[in-house]
Amino acid sequence: MDKLKRIPAFVLLLLSGAACQDGDPVGPPDWEPTVQLAQLECTVTVAGGEMKCASLAPGVGDGDGLIVGGQGTRVFLQATNHASGAGTFSIDVTVENLIPQALGTTDGVNKHADAVRIFFYEEPTAADGSGLPVAVANHHGTDIFTTSGQKYFKYDQILLRNQTSEPVNWQFTVAPGLASFRFSVLVAAAVQYPNGWIDVTPAADTMAEGGTQPLTAVVRNAVGDVIAGQTVSWGTSDGDIATVSASGLVTGVGPGTATITATSGVRSGTATVAVCPVLALGQVYVADMPAGESLCLSGDAQYTVVPVNTATAGSIALQVTGAGIVSPTEPPSPALFPGGARLAVGSGPRPDYDFERRLRQMERRDLPGRDPNAGVIGETGPRLAITPGVPAVGALMSLNVETDNACSTFDTRTGRVMAVGTRVIVIADTTNPSGGLTAGDYAAIADSFDTRIHPVVTGAFGTPSDRDNNQRVIAFYTRAVNELTPPASGAYVGGFFFSRDLRSAADCPTSNVGEMFYMLAADPSGVVNGNKRDIDFIMDVTFGTLAHEYQHLINASRRMLVNTPWNGQLEEIWLDEGLAHIAEELMFYAGAGVGPRSNLEAAALFDGAQAQTAFFRYAEANYARLRRWLLSPHTNGPFQNDGDLATRGAIWAFLRYAADRRGGTESTFWNSLVNTGNTGLANLQAVVGTDPLPWFRDFGAAMYADDMAPGGSPQAIYTQPSWNFRDVYANLDYDPGPDCDCIYPLVPGNLTNGVAESVTLSNGGAAAYLRLRVVSSAFAGITVHSGGATPPATVRLAVIRRQ
Repeated sequence: MDKLKRIPAFVLLLLSGAACQDGDPVGPPDWEPTVQLAQLECTVTVAGGEMKCASLAPGVGDGDGLIVGGQGTRVFLQATNHASGAGTFSIDVTVENLIPQALGTTDGVNKHADAVRIFFYEEPTAADGSGLPVAVANHHGTDIFTTSGQKYFKYDQILLRNQTSEPVNWQFTVAPGLASFRFSVLVAAAVQYPNGWIDVTPAADTMAEGGTQPLTAVVRNAVGDVIAGQTVSWGTSDGDIATVSASGLVTGVGPGTATITATSGVRSGTATVAVCPVLALGQVYVADMPAGESLCLSGDAQYTVVPVNTATAGSIALQVTGAGIVSPTEPPSPALFPGGARLAVGSGPRPDYDFERRLRQMERRDLPGRDPNAGVIGETGPRLAITPGVPAVGALMSLNVETDNACSTFDTRTGRVMAVGTRVIVIADTTNPSGGLTAGDYAAIADSFDTRIHPVVTGAFGTPSDRDNNQRVIAFYTRAVNELTPPASGAYVGGFFFSRDLRSAADCPTSNVGEMFYMLAADPSGVVNGNKRDIDFIMDVTFGTLAHEYQHLINASRRMLVNTPWNGQLEEIWLDEGLAHIAEELMFYAGAGVGPRSNLEAAALFDGAQAQTAFFRYAEANYARLRRWLLSPHTNGPFQNDGDLATRGAIWAFLRYAADRRGGTESTFWNSLVNTGNTGLANLQAVVGTDPLPWFRDFGAAMYADDMAPGGSPQAIYTQPSWNFRDVYANLDYDPGPDCDCIYPLVPGNLTNGVAESVTLSNGGAAAYLRLRVVSSAFAGITVHSGGATPPATVRLAVIRRQ
């Protein structure tokens, strides 16, 4: 067996990045070397299979893409497994790459068509003086290298630094009696940097905003040799992220990733710099995709990462991974306002919004288009009961209470007028259970509607239409509403408005053709389905329900009958419901004698009877609904069009946030959302004057950042100016049940170092909250992916520093 031979190749030609067409030469036909070629001469002893090689000239520099190597510094050819036969000699030859860049590729990834080729610079000749013939027998082709028709062997692969190729068998024909022969070879290959490059150190770095990092640049030729005395200039891809001085000093300007480039003539090199935001306690950093896919965080701090899905439809699965982090050990959600004795929240029945959701969906499904008699007052022809004009107390009316369909069937109930106010007519179903509201109670309801509900709600949203020509709305207290709740239910329907009644009888035969509500009746004995509803309960829930339904009535009637022409579009359910809950909140402010944008805390709400009564009558239900969202923010979003409890709570809080952020006169803000033909997000955009989707991300951050810690200073857009939610919740004693044994119900999860946390975000502004810690003098990396790829642009990210 032959001893392994290492044969140094002295010449290496590296091509430019352009790929050659089939048959194109490696270099132009008139190519001539611009440096001395170092020639490798190899002598083969045929009988013994011994091959000795010697360098006839030293390797020198490079020029015009030509690189001349020396033994053990550029490439190595290795020859093994010689074999001799009748007129033949063969060896297996491999080539090893010893330069820093890969051979056989112009981009570092894809193989060049020519890959790596070894050319015969001098053909084999007899070395023993005999003059006997010898020739290459199995070469792969011929091409131009230093002259035309040069034979070569092809190594069809990319060779990384220090990688050895697969062996190729070289065969020669030898004349009988030939004792030895000699030849020399050159190696040609495509490379990514034929003119050389610049090494920039460090090639990647992480720094904080305001931090600095010096970079060094070393200019090298194509085989990695240092070229001294070169002038280097510096540049940055984004001066808003990082700047670089003439000496290579990088300064972090703002969060993100920038590429720093060093240039010297045709040579260049880069370094990637990640700049991490520096946040004060409570402050927020936001990033949309693709920038939010990868970010870094500075050390000695705790953070909560909040991805938000602002898609209008479809959930998205995310994988959030932290590197260089530790899991926090503190309580999961800052509860810095523990309060004293907490106020028990009633354990009685809660409003049932499933019915109202179905009703709103039916309105939008079954009552499209324009009312052909819109705006007609004192209509004659087929109708049910509402006589135009103001009725007398004691008058009877027959009203349709059917809700299973819009315009096809009747469920007629007789009502007696119990009170006539300046803005409301209160009617009671003659079949209501006994022991219910008295004439005095109905009069009190009318008085409260006239003096509080009407001015507050119409002051915000505008006055309703007047189809029945009485300048009033009808509040019909009927057991038909009680009948909507099944036996032994823990919920109740407090009342509803049905836009069917705004349509003409010609267009919708079952319409009552007037502005009216249907209200829950008192039932102290539980006559209807066994559900007791005593007078105190009715008086507690009726005012908030009236305010809520009044907004629905105003919103629909102004679109259908006032702001003509009617375009056939009622407001989207989520926004319509959110505005109705805002009506309840506005009633709270009026009743408590306080105003918005005053960061209301528990002391202002619960230390006096007036504010406490107003809170539990008008505002606590909003808190209860918002709590449902806070407990599970990833499953619901503020503008999800489902109208369930969590969505209602979230959209109420968002609209309050949006009004506070927008500023100006509140009534103008609310009025603009109602008096328009726009709906949904388009309506919001027109009123706030910008794309509202980033506001949902900012709202999600504000629900965590606001009032989080003493001394914290979140930016204004990440606060809730009207409510100190943490303090109020800390003083409300909700039965935690299986949901959350917590004071503030927004409880983030923990990220584990190097482990992808999977979260699925519903649409419409659903959010997840994930916290982490970065130790002192360290940096952490956060990646957000969806199925291993960059999430869509509808995923928006916020990061909050919490400690």
